[in-house]
Amino acid sequence: MVNKSIDIMAEKTSTICAKFESVTFNSIRKILPDSVIIESCRQAGYDYRLRRISPVLIVLHMITAGIWPEDSFTGSWQLLWSSFVAAFPCLTKRSPSHGTVANARKRLPLQVWEKIVAWLCQQAQNHSEAICHWRSHRVVAVDGTCMTLPNTGELCDMFGLSKGNYGTRLYPLVRLVCLSLVETMTVIDYRLGCYNTDDENTLLAPMLKLLRKGDLLVGDRHFAGANLYWKYMQNGLEYLTQLHQRQIVSRLKPMWSYGENDFVARLKMGDTYRRKNPEMPKYIAARFIRVRACIRGKYKSIWLVTSLLDAKQYPADEIAKLYLKRWRIETLFGQLKVNCSADLLRSKTVDGVYKEVASRICAINIVRIIILEAAEAGGVDVMRISFVGAVRAIIAFAPAIALR
Repeated sequence: MVNKSIDIMAEKTSTICAKFESVTFNSIRKILPDSVIIESCRQAGYDYRLRRISPVLIVLHMITAGIWPEDSFTGSWQLLWSSFVAAFPCLTKRSPSHGTVANARKRLPLQVWEKIVAWLCQQAQNHSEAICHWRSHRVVAVDGTCMTLPNTGELCDMFGLSKGNYGTRLYPLVRLVCLSLVETMTVIDYRLGCYNTDDENTLLAPMLKLLRKGDLLVGDRHFAGANLYWKYMQNGLEYLTQLHQRQIVSRLKPMWSYGENDFVARLKMGDTYRRKNPEMPKYIAARFIRVRACIRGKYKSIWLVTSLLDAKQYPADEIAKLYLKRWRIETLFGQLKVNCSADLLRSKTVDGVYKEVASRICAINIVRIIILEAAEAGGVDVMRISFVGAVRAIIAFAPAIALR
């Protein structure tokens, strides 16, 4: 008799779960199919029991929280449940409690999220393949930002309280370094670290091996320096950065010149770096280009440094325009922190922080892939489609389309 009751409950749970999954955000699930989430669970070794809140629903719930303007896990769950109840009114009073949903988020391992992020990043690159190249090089922007965390003991122990001009801050910060395709603003990969101990170049180092040979890495002067340029080239990459603030151009002796503001010179490797790594050469050749650009609303002259030495194959004016597109990654961070609510994270555990950031990165790439598909179908420039407008369309139309 007990076994029969258990079977009936399992059947009801399975029915509710299947119904719930059938009416949720299909525009998101078109990009991230259920099969990918289930396969990610299998690859991560996550065996889960049959519940009303399945891994598919939890992943969808957390991604929806990233694009839902209410900035709330509870708000995104209520949105999903309302769409479900609209299709099946008989289940109106059977919504799981907030604690049940929170426990379901905790149960889903971080490894599952890592598998999903990797799959979506690869899909984003595949969709971008036709338009992400410049003169046979795939253009990749790199930059870093920080996100504020709740002041809990676990997060303070892990990330520490950062220090500023006015003393120790009240809340810990987590540092994010991201690689993004310039032409489509899709995320290739990212790394998280402690604000006080992990600098941007430390977090970038393991991601260099994930890039393709011949990729052009575009960054600001935080990613400049002879030692870093050598590392980029050792990984088969080209580079384009702003000149490091400590480098004095007048002290450089040109090897050959293409003009007054365009020349190739030898850049000396620091002795400290060579003592740590004897394989580093004493000098590397780099091209220096002076351009006038509008930075933070003000026009100023800046020097760019690149490994693209051939002026005929890589004209200086095109390189200057290409560097200015680096600012798109700043826009990407704005979309992540403002439109996807990642400026102030809500998770109070280290594991929760990593999962929350992963879900936001998934949300960014899903919206970007939808934009890419729309641009291709409509024959328009992908940069002409608003990210915010796409998010609004997903929120407005997805539940209604699911019910049809």
